[in-house]
Amino acid sequence: MQSPPSSTRKVRAPYAIMGGAAVAAAAIVAGFIAIPAVSGASAPEASASDEVAVVTDKPALGAARDPLSPDELSYALHLATTDASVPEDVTSVDGSDAPQVLSIDVTTRDVDVADRIVDVVLYDYSSNQTLVQAVNLSGGTVESSSKQGVQPPPSADEIDYAFAVFLESTDASAAVRTEFQSITGDELTSIDQLGVSGGAFVPDASSIGGEACAIDRCVEMQFRIPGGGYLDTTGFVVDLSTRAVIGIR
Repeated sequence: MQSPPSSTRKVRAPYAIMGGAAVAAAAIVAGFIAIPAVSGASAPEASASDEVAVVTDKPALGAARDPLSPDELSYALHLATTDASVPEDVTSVDGSDAPQVLSIDVTTRDVDVADRIVDVVLYDYSSNQTLVQAVNLSGGTVESSSKQGVQPPPSADEIDYAFAVFLESTDASAAVRTEFQSITGDELTSIDQLGVSGGAFVPDASSIGGEACAIDRCVEMQFRIPGGGYLDTTGFVVDLSTRAVIGIR
């Protein structure tokens, strides 16, 4: 089981989503970003990984609306995360001194633009703010905006941590552990035993118990037993900003 984040910071590359498909920059080794697949026991290829070169100089660029090449993705991420608009005390979900990368994709806001512009969405756990970086790959510039209370879908990294926080809370996870054992006969000890997906949780007028999630980064999860059904996860969300499980109804 992956342990939830501690107070000890360690620099690591965070997860990202490109073109709607979850990918993860889990480590930078020998000039490459290793990109493993998404969380849990969802498919045999879940342990596979790809590598994307770390690009800090402008690569060959595609047309304005072409899908991003690996080099363009890496260059966009470099510009977005090193821009002066990113706070100096920025942190990701595990406490690393880096922004959490949520998504990277070609912009769809202005269909007439000729430049190669990429939207990189980051999250800063220090300030609980979403940072939207409009990266102009043609000019090497960044236009940044930030806002609290805006919660894009979580990355695979955030879902991993949400699950770890949940499983380490003995009281909060007791009912799910019991349900899992009654169905499978096994003790639930690892995310690898489930297909785990999740979404951002923002409270509405009908929800009770998740008021902090109006600002905090909260995740609601779904647990699927491989070859079977879903476990009941409707009664809680995980607040990643405080690393706590919150009961809701």
